[in-house]
Amino acid sequence: MTPTDPTAQISRARETLRWVTLPEIRQRMRSRSARVVAIGTACLFALVSMLAGEMIVLQNISGPAVFQVLSSPPGGQWWNFPQPFAILPWGTVALPFLPTVCMALVSAGVGIGVGVGFVMIAPLVRRSPTPARPVATGAAAGVAPAIAGLATLGACCCVGCVGATGVSIVAAASGVSIASLYLNDWYIGLFQVGVVFVSLLATESILERVATHAEAAPRFDARFLAGAVLRVCLMIAGITWSLAMLVEWGELSPLVAPPGVIYHWTFEHQLLALTAIAAGLFPREFTILIRRIALRPVGLALRVALAFAAFTWGAWVPPSLTALGLGGFLNELFGVLGLPGAWGAIAPDSAPGAALLFHWSFQHLLLSGFAMALAVAPTSATQPLWWTVSAEPSPTPGARVRGPPYETPTGAWAAPAETDSVE
Repeated sequence: MTPTDPTAQISRARETLRWVTLPEIRQRMRSRSARVVAIGTACLFALVSMLAGEMIVLQNISGPAVFQVLSSPPGGQWWNFPQPFAILPWGTVALPFLPTVCMALVSAGVGIGVGVGFVMIAPLVRRSPTPARPVATGAAAGVAPAIAGLATLGACCCVGCVGATGVSIVAAASGVSIASLYLNDWYIGLFQVGVVFVSLLATESILERVATHAEAAPRFDARFLAGAVLRVCLMIAGITWSLAMLVEWGELSPLVAPPGVIYHWTFEHQLLALTAIAAGLFPREFTILIRRIALRPVGLALRVALAFAAFTWGAWVPPSLTALGLGGFLNELFGVLGLPGAWGAIAPDSAPGAALLFHWSFQHLLLSGFAMALAVAPTSATQPLWWTVSAEPSPTPGARVRGPPYETPTGAWAAPAETDSVE
């Protein structure tokens, strides 16, 4: 069947739909130990989220218990209602509608990811005499749930309400006030649900691949650690920076935004952020894709766009562009140092402190540095990602894949052997 054959297209659509329903994860969740770990993790995550987000406030309260269901006031935050509210001797409990639903979904997703990871790596922990392939499966699959949990923490949002540290980081990244962030927090929970679901898709991809390919698991060495740290940092930076654009929409509607801000949102925000998230979540597929298209027109266009966005966001822009709402790391640094506007100095989005340091190191320098590396040397830039997925040689270092990857009957990806030079 050719790629344009209707039968092939229908088969591919069915396979994609099957993949989205997470069949490999559902199969492993049939284990009792997986369900116990998943339920325990989900409950713990939900409790921590409610405490950090102040849905539950522990304090001594005198008087009788009070239970109410609050309704939405005119012009109020409609997504929070109906809202059960209780005043108890040991504290208060508030369950705003949309944040509570999102919290339940996120907690379930995190619990499932951790439960699957526990079941898959349990033979390694027990040192039981299992075949090499299941051990490799556990080692590979155990990485994704950890990344999913870190991505959730990196999003800096405990559903509808966020802790003080997370709020300050997101507010600093987006340049809006904390009060404004609280008034427009409905999308934070939805964003977090999306992040966790994509993380589960990454876990499904790993499980599906190692179930059909008996490849060697990555060696736990310095290279593996370096690649794993890079993936985690890319996801934290990408998720928080992508979310920051949505926060900025609460201050300025995209329908009336000037061209400079549109460029900032499209390229400096989402292009850099989504590239980092894709690299962190799907390192194998990302590596194969980047090396496959690096010298094709679409790949060259992507590399040029990444280079421009990386330079204007991670380095410096002239004063004429700062007037349009742009500004890179050096522009903000010049502003902190008190240099004149003729140097392109601009005020940073927050006062010097932990939030601004995170903004500079992760969202400016890390995202821009990785994007520039992809633009200039895609093979070298993706090599650390490959160290975390397989002990086998990467798909031809210094080369790109010619033609599309092939798929097994269950949709697992592998790299073809034909190559030609990129770098």
